[in-house]
Amino acid sequence: MNRSAPWIRRALVAAAIVGSAAMLAPSLAHAAMTVSGKPKISFFATGSPGFLDIEGESSTVTTTDDGTRLTFVVPMTTVSTGIDMRDSHMNDEYVQVAQFPNATLSLAKADVKWPAALAESATGTITGTFNVHGIDQPIDVTYTTKKSKTGYRVNAKFAFDCSKHGIAIPAYMGVTVDPKMTAEVQVDLVDG
Repeated sequence: MNRSAPWIRRALVAAAIVGSAAMLAPSLAHAAMTVSGKPKISFFATGSPGFLDIEGESSTVTTTDDGTRLTFVVPMTTVSTGIDMRDSHMNDEYVQVAQFPNATLSLAKADVKWPAALAESATGTITGTFNVHGIDQPIDVTYTTKKSKTGYRVNAKFAFDCSKHGIAIPAYMGVTVDPKMTAEVQVDLVDG
């Protein structure tokens, strides 16, 4: 029995470590993150002929976190370009917010680099899912996360093609909007 005692002790220690990790993992994996402060979400488009820059901006975003995926939700009626008639056309005729009220960006939480030390930052590019007009499309998201006292400051950017989401290409008085657009997200996340 003496020969097997060290082996049994090692096995018991290993089992205790694995068991402790298994008990802790669900609570760590499901620490839900929520939006804090005043976020900024911007959608950028250009038009032709000529050079027309259009920026739609919102400060309304919520986050759902199921422990494995972070999903950012922007109500499209909160996106403003600064011109009421253009916003009305975009909402009613193109994005069709009555039927498709939200734009969402969903990311695998484990794929994001989350720095541990205060003021430390990390950058990366991950594949996420962008949904607007009811259609999911994979997109590459370039991001920076920075550890703050209360959570993380996140800056992210991605390109998307609105025609792949079934959105008609906006055209008005000879100006056509390029279907290839970009989005930027600036948000503070805290553990909920």
